[in-house]
Parts: sequence; C-alpha cells; structure tokens
Amino acid sequence: MSTVEMDTQDPKRTAVLTAAVGVFGRFGFQKTSVEAVAKAAGISRPGLYLMFPNKEQLYRATMQGVLERAQRAMEARLVDQSLSFDERIVAGLDALMGPYIDTQVARDLNELLENSEPRLGSMFHDYQERARATLSAYIADFAPPGLLDAELTADDVMDLLFSAALTWKSTSATRDDFRDRIRRSLQLIHRPAG
Repeated sequence: MSTVEMDTQDPKRTAVLTAAVGVFGRFGFQKTSVEAVAKAAGISRPGLYLMFPNKEQLYRATMQGVLERAQRAMEARLVDQSLSFDERIVAGLDALMGPYIDTQVARDLNELLENSEPRLGSMFHDYQERARATLSAYIADFAPPGLLDAELTADDVMDLLFSAALTWKSTSATRDDFRDRIRRSLQLIHRPAG
C-alpha cells in the first residue's frame, strides 16, 4: 500500500497533509513552522510529531501527495472515453499543471515544488518523467491516423506539448488561457505539412 493510499484511510493524517499544502504553499519551506501546520490541521504539535518526526518528512509527504494526486488526475482524463483525443490531452495536461495557475497560493506552491530539489531530491523530476511517459504512451496508443510517422513520433509530440505546457503554466493568466494554448498547439500538430 502506498503512502498516498494510506493517507486516505487515516483522516487525521489526511487533514494534516491538506493543511500542510496550504501552509507550505503560502509561506514556503523555510518560513513554515510545524506549529503553524498543526494549528491549521486542528491538532497539537506533539500529535503532528507522532505522524511526522520532523518538518522535512512532513514536507516530503505533503509534496508527494500533491504530485501523486496530479498524476492520478491526469491519468483519469487520458482514459476518459467521453472525450476526443485532443480533449483528453488538454484535460490531462490541465489536470497535471492547471491547478498551479488558479491562485497566488497555487503559483507559490508550484514555485516551491520546482525549487525543492535540496529537500525532495529527484521526486519532482521523477514525477515529471512519469507524467511524460504516461502522455507519450497515450499518444502512441490513441493518435489519430496520419498524426505519427517515422519523422514525428509519440515522444516528439509529447515533448513538444509537455515543454510548451510547462512554459504556459508560468505565463498563462488563467487556466482557460492555458487550455486554449494547448488546444491551438494540437491544431498546429494536426495541420498537414505543405
């Protein structure tokens, strides 16, 4: 059983990790105190220390939960058979990256994740690679006829879309703008050469 699955079975732990997302997102790692997370979660500081022996472990568990939820949300959109190929990609990338556009706290959390290598090690990179592999496999399996060929592979399309989405996550004013940019890029990819 993964840590994330266990978290959903323990309401206190889930409450702590939910509160921690908001506190870390607002104040960053350095300025977040265990006391502030405990207060936001409605438990005592000693109670929090029983779950997480130190702030670093609390932070790792919090960020792992954030990344795992985003990955699962993307995967769910990619298998949604009510959507077209393009709509699945738009919805999948939006589920993965769109939540970091909505509010200042969300943008702060994104910045925190992107700059957490000293504390998270390769976790953020590993989740990005997992998302890239998931998207590439979806494109390889479900691309409309004529989209892929010897010169344009599923990895090429994924790399273009994923790289663009990473940039647009930081430069889009709204999630609608982010989704529209992904839609337009898919239209360009579908356009026949000539």
